[in-house]
Amino acid sequence: MIRLRSRKGVSGAISAMFIIAIFFMMIVSLFIYTRLLDSYNQTVADRNRMDWERDSESIYYIAGEVEAGVLNVDFSNDGGVTLHLVQVWLSQFPNSSYSQCTNQSQYWVNKYVSSGETVNGFGAAEDFRRVNIGSIGEPTRLSGLSGEYWKIKLVTERGNAFECQVPWPPPFEGGALGGYVLQIDNDWGNFQYACGTMTRYLPAFTKPATDSTLYRVLIRNVTNKTIVLLINTTMLHMAGKVGQVQVWHIIAPSNDVVTAGPVQGRNANPYVQESQIIPGGEQRYVYFGATAQGGTTWQIDPTSQAYTPWLVAYILCFKYQGETEARNVPTPPIVQILNP
Repeated sequence: MIRLRSRKGVSGAISAMFIIAIFFMMIVSLFIYTRLLDSYNQTVADRNRMDWERDSESIYYIAGEVEAGVLNVDFSNDGGVTLHLVQVWLSQFPNSSYSQCTNQSQYWVNKYVSSGETVNGFGAAEDFRRVNIGSIGEPTRLSGLSGEYWKIKLVTERGNAFECQVPWPPPFEGGALGGYVLQIDNDWGNFQYACGTMTRYLPAFTKPATDSTLYRVLIRNVTNKTIVLLINTTMLHMAGKVGQVQVWHIIAPSNDVVTAGPVQGRNANPYVQESQIIPGGEQRYVYFGATAQGGTTWQIDPTSQAYTPWLVAYILCFKYQGETEARNVPTPPIVQILNP
């Protein structure tokens, strides 16, 4: 009679198989979980990178204007990533309040701008395609624009939109933002004089004291408005003594190198022109030489000891063209050495 083996050995083998199966299931589950966790972390990292790149995009607008119907915009990429510009929106407004859009157009563009790169004349090249209903137009410029007030919006591939009004920088009514409306333009080379038989102007920072001298200084109008200089615009010679001030009054601008002033064979007397203007954003030489407002006598240099320093300053009295309110601007003094 044959005796069967004990069932304990069979049950142990089956138990071991179940344990091994459970172990492998745990390994597979852990592997799947690890892969899913890694995929999730990768997705989160990609999302964080995309968010960082989107937040790192930045455009700094430098200037913008419409000239002869063509939009020209200068800007720089001051962000930390390369920009990919894909859309341009143009909106027209009736006035400087930019409150009610009267016309809007969309353009497709494909332009990459590296970090730190400056783009000049954006809009003047044929890099744009007008987006119409169901179609995209041929390459064109941002041209054919009428009116003065616009807004441009640049849209990037990452979804950022950077808007700027045109003209830019915005005009500051009544003056210049952050400085005087009239300023000496490069005073080192443009504070000059002529006298005697001189046929050209020389720098006036160091000069001999002479009779009848004609001074001029280059003045820049930093506003967008035309400025009219008034007859009470003056140049002041000031020394260290209290009250020692000599006044020079404005005269008419000359028409060539030296056409007015104390030059032999030229105009014998100074003459004043009330309507001297400096257009917005431009510079003009302003001339001084009369002893009084509208006077007909030439001023002479102050009596001076050898190498005596004098301070030269200007009181620029003016009004904006078309307005009646008179204003004035002082300039920082210039040091001049006069020799007897």
